[in-house]
Amino acid sequence: MMAVDADRVEKELTEVMNSQWFETGPFMIEFAEGKVPKEKLVRFAPSYCFQVDNFKRCVAAVYAKAEPRDVRELMLENIEEEHGEGDPSRDHAQLVARFGRALGADLPTPYDLEPIPESRQWVERILKVCLEEEFVVGLAALSYGIEARTRTMAFLGQIYKEKYGISVEDLEFFFMHIEADEEHAGRAIELIRKYLTTEEQLERAKWAVGEVLDATRVVAEGMERVCSA
Repeated sequence: MMAVDADRVEKELTEVMNSQWFETGPFMIEFAEGKVPKEKLVRFAPSYCFQVDNFKRCVAAVYAKAEPRDVRELMLENIEEEHGEGDPSRDHAQLVARFGRALGADLPTPYDLEPIPESRQWVERILKVCLEEEFVVGLAALSYGIEARTRTMAFLGQIYKEKYGISVEDLEFFFMHIEADEEHAGRAIELIRKYLTTEEQLERAKWAVGEVLDATRVVAEGMERVCSA
């Protein structure tokens, strides 16, 4: 049986990734114009901390499923980065909390918070993919569903800076991800090209990327729900 063409894998997964963006709904347009009051936006901050902190579990699940060392090395590097590379104050959940406080949220800690149901569901759906599917499918879900979508991070960072007056320092979480995620996603995509070799894996990977995007759509709706009330 012939292996699936790697260029086709990359092209088809990129198409799924680009099939859904969330910047165009009425709430997001209002947000992009700086019209959603900060005191409403802060309501989502604990949930965002929860998502970022628990995302580490999804990366760890891909590590656990992967036999190839090169995949595990990338996942380990990713987890170390998410945990602050040995500096607890640089944990990504802490960086989100710093942003949340700059917006006006009362967040003594970014850990063990109770999120909105949509954020918990986001973690659970992505974790399920990473735990139950082959490692290359989980890797595709995280890479194309989250890390390669740096446009969203750039979009959010710019709006918080220009429309809501948050400093670049307090927005580090957004701006650091543009560079770091592009690098991670680039390396992950090379690994996906290497290990995704069958039609079945490609179908599962396309489904998995769609699953992450759908979970993200649901979170965007949840954010709108709590920030509009």
